[in-house]
Amino acid sequence: MALIDCPECNKQISDKAEACPHCGLPASYFNTSNLQDNNSNVQDNNYLAELDYKNLNNVLISYDNDYSSIFSSSHYITSHELNHFNEVYSSYYKALSNPLIMQYLTNNAASLRIDVTLAKRFILSFAKLTYDIELHNKQYVDKKLIEYKYYFDNILKNIDPNIMLDEEQRRAVIIDDNHCLLVAGAGAGKTTTMAAKVKYLVEKQGVNPEEIIVISYTNKAIDELKERINKGLKIKAKICTFHSFAFEIVKQFTSEPPEVNFSSFKIVFEMLEKAIFNDKHLMRNLVLFMGYYFDLTEDVFKFDNLEQYHIMKSAQDYETLKSGLGEYIKRIENQRAKQVKTITGEYLRSVQEVQIANFLYLNNINYEYEKVYPYEIVGSKKKYTPDFYIWQGENSAYLEHYGITESYHSNIFTPAQLNKYKKSIYDKRNMHRYFKTNLIETWSIYNDGMSLLDHLKEVLESKGFVVKPRNLDEVYKKIVETGKDKYIVRLVLFMIKFIEHYKTNGYNDGGFDILRKKTDNSRSQLFLDIAESVYNYYQEKLKEKNQIDFADMINDSNYYLSQIEKVGLELPYKYIIIDEFQDVARQRFNLTKRLSEITKAKVVAVGDDWQSIYAFAGSDISLFTRFLDLMGSGTELKITHTYRNSQELIDIAGGFVQKNSQQIRKKLISPKHLPNPIELVAFDDSNKPMVALANVIVDTISKIIDEYGEKSSIVLIGRYNFDMYKLYYTKIFQELPNGKVRCVKYPKANITFMTAHGSKGLGYDNVIIINMFETKFGFPCQVEDDPIIKLVIHEDKSMPFAEERRLFYVALTRTKNKVFIATPIHGPSRFLIELIRDFNIPHPSDLNKNRVDLFKLRCPVCGFPLKYEFNKNYGLGLYICTNESEICDFMTNSKYEMKDIIKCDKCEDGYLIVKKRFKDSRYFYGCTNFGVKDRMCNNSRSINN
Repeated sequence: MALIDCPECNKQISDKAEACPHCGLPASYFNTSNLQDNNSNVQDNNYLAELDYKNLNNVLISYDNDYSSIFSSSHYITSHELNHFNEVYSSYYKALSNPLIMQYLTNNAASLRIDVTLAKRFILSFAKLTYDIELHNKQYVDKKLIEYKYYFDNILKNIDPNIMLDEEQRRAVIIDDNHCLLVAGAGAGKTTTMAAKVKYLVEKQGVNPEEIIVISYTNKAIDELKERINKGLKIKAKICTFHSFAFEIVKQFTSEPPEVNFSSFKIVFEMLEKAIFNDKHLMRNLVLFMGYYFDLTEDVFKFDNLEQYHIMKSAQDYETLKSGLGEYIKRIENQRAKQVKTITGEYLRSVQEVQIANFLYLNNINYEYEKVYPYEIVGSKKKYTPDFYIWQGENSAYLEHYGITESYHSNIFTPAQLNKYKKSIYDKRNMHRYFKTNLIETWSIYNDGMSLLDHLKEVLESKGFVVKPRNLDEVYKKIVETGKDKYIVRLVLFMIKFIEHYKTNGYNDGGFDILRKKTDNSRSQLFLDIAESVYNYYQEKLKEKNQIDFADMINDSNYYLSQIEKVGLELPYKYIIIDEFQDVARQRFNLTKRLSEITKAKVVAVGDDWQSIYAFAGSDISLFTRFLDLMGSGTELKITHTYRNSQELIDIAGGFVQKNSQQIRKKLISPKHLPNPIELVAFDDSNKPMVALANVIVDTISKIIDEYGEKSSIVLIGRYNFDMYKLYYTKIFQELPNGKVRCVKYPKANITFMTAHGSKGLGYDNVIIINMFETKFGFPCQVEDDPIIKLVIHEDKSMPFAEERRLFYVALTRTKNKVFIATPIHGPSRFLIELIRDFNIPHPSDLNKNRVDLFKLRCPVCGFPLKYEFNKNYGLGLYICTNESEICDFMTNSKYEMKDIIKCDKCEDGYLIVKKRFKDSRYFYGCTNFGVKDRMCNNSRSINN
C-alpha cells in the first residue's frame, strides 16, 4: 500500500481506495503516475507490497538489540556482522526512507502500534552504520594498543630481544576481521607479524593453539615458522604446507590411504612408448601433432607487427620429421675447406614449409628441399632453388610455397614489397612454362578458408601424385626408436607440465571441453584431444596403484571437505593464516575458501603482490589483489616499515614496480639512508662479453671488500642458473657446494650465487646483478610461453613484462646496503634504461640508451634479420636473409663486410664471395673456385664494384 494525494481535495489517501473517503472522488480519477515517477526505485522492489507493518515494531526492537550487542567496547565488529545487518535490515531501511511510507506510519502509529521515534532512530543509525563500525573498530584497536603496550613491546622477546613491533604490525595483530589481507613490503617483517598474531590470539583472545593453522609453501618457510612459533614461543599451533595439510585430509577420509606418486614421467612415457599401439586414433593424432605442430606454434598471420614475426622466426629451427628420424643425410662439397661435409639435419625456412615436407614424407612422396633448378637462368646472379623438388615414380614437379595469401595479401610486407613478391611469382610461372617443368603452388592462407594441407593434398592428386599414408605403426615405431629424445621425451615433459597446470587450476576430467571452447587454434585442439587421453590414462594408473600426485592432493582434499560438511563432521580451526599468499594458485585458493566456509574460521592472507613471481608454477596474482572481493568482504592491512633496504633504494624499486597500475599502492618507509644505493658497473660487451662481465664483477667484489670487509655477504643474482655457468667457463670463478662461489682473485670472499627466483625472501649485505642484457634470455626474459600452456596458466597482461618487473624488484631488494648492476655498454636491458631515465641513476656517458636490437645482424637490403646456416647448394656457411626469397634473396659469407654473393662471370659454377687480403686486411670479391683443381678460377674484383 502507498499514499497518494487526492486530486480533488488534496488530502492523503490510500492508492488502493475505491473512492476518496474525504470528498468521495471515484478511484478512476486518481493519478498514481507521479507516485510511480517519484518513487520508481522503491516500487521496483517487492518489499513495499510485502512490508509487514504490524510486525515492523518487532524488527526495530530487534535492530536496537543487535546494534547494542555488537557495539560492545570489548568486541571487534567483523565484516560478516556488517553484512548480516545489511541482509536483515536493509530492506526495512529502504522502505522507511520513503517519505510517503514514513508519513503513513506517523499518521497510523497508534493503530499499527509502531514507535515512530524508534523508527526515526533506526533510519539515522542504519544510514551511518558502516561509518560507526569503522569508528568503533578504530577506537577498539587504539584502546588495545594502549592497554597492551607493554605486552607488545615484549611480545617476541623469547625469540629475539631486539624485535620491537611497529604500530602497523601491532594493528595487524589486533584487527580481527573475518578476512584480512596483510600486504607486507619486502623486508617489513611479515614472519615476525605472523608469529606475534598467533601469540596474541592464544594469550589475549583465548584461542586454543589447536584451533590455529598456519600454512606456507615451502619446507624452508615452514621450518622458519616452526622455529619461531612452535619452538621459540612454545605454541603448538599447526604449521604445514598446503600439500601436507591436504594429504592429511585425504588420508583421514579414505579407507586405504594412497601413496604419493613420484613417477609421473614413467607413467606418461610408458603410455606414449608402448600402450599407444593399442589406440590407433590417439597414435594418428600424435603423429599428426609431432609432424605438423609440435614446435610450430603459429604462422606469420597471427603476429601484430614485424618485430614479433622476427622473434618467432629466429626461435625456430624448422627441422623436418624425416630429419628428426635420421632419414636425412646429404654429402656435399665444402667449397672453402675443399672437403666433403656430411649434413645430417634438414632445416627449412618456415613453419609451413616444414608442414609441407612432413606431409610429403608421411604420404610416401619423395622430395628434396631447395634443389638447384637444372636450367641456366640468363641474367641471374644466384642459383634458382625452388622450395621443393618432388617425385613419385616417373612423375615429378617443383613446388613453390608462397608466404602470402592466395589473394596476394600480407600484414608483414609493404605494398612495394608485395608488388615485388607478385612479380617474382609471375616470373617463376613464366620460367617453368618456358622450360616445360611442372610447377605446383601453395599459399599461406586460402580464400576458401580451407587449410594448407587440405589444398596440398588436392593439388598433388590433381597432378597425378598418389597420396598414400605411411603405415602409422611403422612411423610411430621409428619415432620411438630413433627420435625418442627429440620427440617422445620432450612431449612427455611438455605433457606433464600441461597436466600439472591443468590440475593446479582445479580442472577435473570435464575441463577439456571447457578449454576447447577457449581456442579455435587447430594445434591446440589437436593437443587437447591427445592430452585428454593421456590424462585419463594417467589418472587410471594412479587409481590402479592407489597413488596420488601433489596436484590431486589439493583437489581431492577440496572434495573431501565438501563431504565433511555434508556428514556434519567438524574441523577444529578458528583461524587460518597463510604465508606468501601472492603466490597462491587457483586450487589452493579454492581449498582455503572451502576450509574457511565449513569451519567458519577467520582467514589472514599474508603476502606482497610486488613479489608475485611464480606464474610459471601456477600462481595467479589476481587472487591476491582481488582477495577481499572473492572472499566477500574483509579488511586490507599494510606493513610498510622495512628494515632491510635504505629509503633511497625502496623509493627507486617501489617506483619501478608501481609503474604497473594494477599493483597495490603502498609507500614503504625505512629508517636507513644510503645515497646512490644503485651503482652501475659498466663493461664492454662487444668482444668476449662473458670475460668482460667476469672481470667487472671481480672489480666490484674488490670494492665491496674494501668498504664492508671480507666477511660481508655478497650475492650474485642471475636470471637463470646458466648465467653463473657462463662465468665459470672463464676460469675467473669456481663453483663450490651449496651455491657458494669462489673468486680466484679473492678466494676468501663470502660469495653466493642465486637466481632472482631463488633469492626471494633472503637478504645479503650487498647484491651484484649479473645478467642485464637485452636478449631473449636476458632480464627481462623475452621467452613466450607456448600457447597451449597459456590455456592453463594465468598470464598477467596488465603491462608488458609485468611479472619480470616484479622479479627485478625482488632482485633489487635483497640487499642491506647497495645493489651493483653489471651493465653492458652496448646491449643494456630495457629495465636498466628505464631506471636511468626515471630515477636519474648515474651511468657511463657512452652507455647505449637506445632500444637494443635483439638481432645483431640484419640484412643491409631489406632490414630483416640474418640467420647463419651451412648452405648445401653453395657449400658455404652463409648469413642468409630471413625474408621471403621472392622479396629479398640476400646472402653473404662475411658478417664484417656484408656484401651479397654473386655468380662468377669468368667460370661456369663459381661464385664471388667476400675475401680478405693478408697484406693489408682489405676486403675484396674472390671466386669460390680459386685453388680448385680442374676448374681453377682467379677472378677477383674490388668490393665496391
